[in-house]
Amino acid sequence: MERKIEKSDYDLLQSQTIDFLRFPLAVAVVFIHSFGTTEYYSPSSDFFHFSGTGFYDLIRICFSHVVTHIAVPTFFVISGFLFFCKVSTFNTLEGWKRKLLSRFHTLVIPYLLWNLIAVLIVVAVKVGGFFLRGKPLSSILDYFRDNDWLHLFWDCNVWGEDRTNWLGVYVSSTGPVNLPLWFLRDLIVVVAFSPIIFWLLKHLRYYLLYVLLLCYISGIWFNIPGVQVIAFLFFSIGAYVGIFGRNVIVECQKVKWLFYVLFCILLPLTVWFDGRSTHIGSLIYPFFVIVGVGTVFNLAAWLLETGRVKNKFPVLGKSSFFIYATHTLLILDFTTVICSRLLYWDNPVIQIVRYFMIPLLAVTICFLCYLLMQKYTPKILGILMGNR
Repeated sequence: MERKIEKSDYDLLQSQTIDFLRFPLAVAVVFIHSFGTTEYYSPSSDFFHFSGTGFYDLIRICFSHVVTHIAVPTFFVISGFLFFCKVSTFNTLEGWKRKLLSRFHTLVIPYLLWNLIAVLIVVAVKVGGFFLRGKPLSSILDYFRDNDWLHLFWDCNVWGEDRTNWLGVYVSSTGPVNLPLWFLRDLIVVVAFSPIIFWLLKHLRYYLLYVLLLCYISGIWFNIPGVQVIAFLFFSIGAYVGIFGRNVIVECQKVKWLFYVLFCILLPLTVWFDGRSTHIGSLIYPFFVIVGVGTVFNLAAWLLETGRVKNKFPVLGKSSFFIYATHTLLILDFTTVICSRLLYWDNPVIQIVRYFMIPLLAVTICFLCYLLMQKYTPKILGILMGNR
C-alpha cells in the first residue's frame, strides 16, 4: 500500500529544493555575464548563416540570453517566500522592526561593501596605470565624474536602451558598479515596500499577482532605477506562498505538466528569437521566464525526491552569494583572457569548449577564494556575506 505523503515531507522537500537551487542559480548568473569573445548572429536574423558558427551562436544564446535568465526571478521568489514564511512575525510592529533590521544586515551592508570593493578595484587599476604606464591620475576623478559619483552605488550601468513596452515607451535596465548587484538593489527596494505588499496580498490576494503579471508581460511600469516590476512580481509570488502558508513545491506541482509542455514549446522559440535582443523575442521572453521558474522548482524537487541528485555538499549553496558578488570583479575578465590564450583556435568546436570553460573556471576560482576566506578570514567573510 502506498504511503500517504505528509505535509512535513513536502516541507522538507521544499527546504531541500531551496538549498539545492542556490548554487546552480549562482552559476547561471555567471553564464549570463559571459557570452564568448566573438560577434554573433541572431538565429532568426539570418537562417542561411546556420553553420558550425551558427550552432555556436545558438548554444551561447540559449545559455547566456535565455535559460539562465530564469535564475534571478527564481531568487526573487525564494527571497519573498523566506521573508514571509513565518507570517506570525508580522502580527506586531516589533516583529516588523526585527525583520527589516535583519534584512539591513543581510542585504544593505553587503550591497554597499561589494560595490565599494568594485570602486576600489577600479581606482587601484588606475593607480597601477599611473606607476606602470605613466597614465594621469586625473583619470580617477574622471571616472567618478563620468559615473555621477554616488550613482556608482545605484544606476551607473545602463543596458537594453532600445527595448520598448507595449505602449512603445523605452524601458532600459540599470545596475550599480558591481553590475550583478542590481538584483540585491531591487531586493532592498522591494523589502522596503514589504509592509505594503503584505497588506495588499492580505486584502487582494492573488488579484495583486495578476496585476503585477500583466505589468511584467506588457512592460508597463514605473521607469525608476531600482523599482523594477520583475522584483515586485516574483517577490510577491514568493510572499503570497509564505503569507498564506502554502508550499512552493506543492503549488508548482499542481500544474507541473503544463509547465513542462509550455517550457518545451517556449524554449526553442525564445532561443530562436534571441530572448530580449529582438522585438519578437521580447514579447515571448516574459512568458518563458514565468514558465521557467515553475519548471526549475518542479525539476529540482523531482531530482531530489527521486534521489537522482543529493545535496551532499552544502558548502556549495553557502558559497552562492560570494560567487554571485565576486565573479565580475576581474575574475571573469581573467578567465576570459586565460581561456582565449590557451584555446586560441577559432573553429566552432573550440569556441564552444571555450565558451563553457570561461564561466566554469570563474566559478571555480570564486569558490576557492570563498574556501580560503572561510578558513583564514572568517570574520571578514561573515561581514561581506551579511552573516548568512
